[in-house]
Amino acid sequence: MPSGYYCPRCKSNKILIQNDYIECLECNFRFSIEDLESDIEDENILAEEEKSAVLDAFKDEFKDEESMRKFVNSLSKDLLDEDD
Repeated sequence: MPSGYYCPRCKSNKILIQNDYIECLECNFRFSIEDLESDIEDENILAEEEKSAVLDAFKDEFKDEESMRKFVNSLSKDLLDEDD
């Protein structure tokens, strides 16, 4: 029975539905069902693998509480300076 879900990356209907995500059998990316059911446009939906890669890029900033605090403060400062 068709689920109504499809892969937002390659548009394939060949998917496996897991508990809270789908897995595309064509491109092998996994996508959160919550993201698929949101108002996010398909081209802006990140695969679970892409989300992990983004977090991995910042792993040094999150290695301890002090590093994380400095990183968050730096982001906050950048955002506040951008409004000026």
